[in-house]
Formats: sequence, structure tokens, C-alpha cells
Amino acid sequence: MKTKSLFYISTFILMTITIHGCHSTNCCVLKTKTIPVYESHNIPANQGISTGIYTDVDGYRYVNIAVEFEQNTAAEEPLSLGVVFAHSSNGKYGSRRYFTFDENFSAPANPQMITVTGNASWHGSQHKKSSYIARLPIMGPQLQVFPFNHHNEARKFSTILYLTE
Repeated sequence: MKTKSLFYISTFILMTITIHGCHSTNCCVLKTKTIPVYESHNIPANQGISTGIYTDVDGYRYVNIAVEFEQNTAAEEPLSLGVVFAHSSNGKYGSRRYFTFDENFSAPANPQMITVTGNASWHGSQHKKSSYIARLPIMGPQLQVFPFNHHNEARKFSTILYLTE
């Protein structure tokens, strides 16, 4: 009887590990990855920039995009971020627009831009910076971010991706 019970318990544990794709004894650990895209990078006034590099995000469910930029006063224009999901490392079939059909609708659907802004994210005069985090579902195996400085002066900024299952 003990042998049979032990067999069923062992089989259950092995099946659970196999189904969840775990390859170690610690299957409760969430798969995460941090990827710096820009670190204290200069961005010109009223311009957007791109690294031209797509990041492999396949196998993850969400991306948390952390953005921090210099901002001396609350009146300064923000730094916004465009996000592109693509299906190859060269950006093939990439798009900054998406449709969502979470709710029923009776009219034609319009695509939404994947753009986030740092508007109203200022930390105050003692810190002289703004920051925000955007959490998006992974919508393709490759990702690229495009920062755009809306301010009339150059500034430094950083962007980091935090990928989670």
C-alpha cells in the first residue's frame, strides 16, 4: 500500500514539473529577466531615437518598461515611449498599433498606439527627475522601444525592461 501511494505521489510531482516546464527542483521560481536598453543616455531636444535592435522577449508574458529622465520643473515637456512588437529580429511584421477585443462592440475597431508618456510623473525640485513604469502583455516575440523627448532641451534618460512569466 505504501509503495503504491509513493508511486502515485511521485508520478503527480513528476507530471506537475513536466507540465509547468520546470527543469529543476525549485519550480516555484518565476522566470524573470532584466534588460537595460538605455542607461544615462543623451536624447536631443524634440527628437526620438532608436537603437535599431529588437530584444527577444519570447517565452515571457509581460514586460515592465521602466523609464527615468531628467526634469528640472513640472512645466517641462515629458519623455514618451513608443513600443513595437515584431515577429523577427529585424522587425518584420512589427507594429506600434494594436486592436483589443476585450469588450463587445458594434462599430468598426480602431487600432490603438502603444505609446506611454511621462506627463505628470515629476518627482519634485529636490530630485529633478521623472519616472514611470508601463506594464504591457507580450504581443510578439521581439520588442523595441523608441523614446521621444518632447522638451526643447536635450536630457539624459534610462530605460530598462523587466520581463516576467
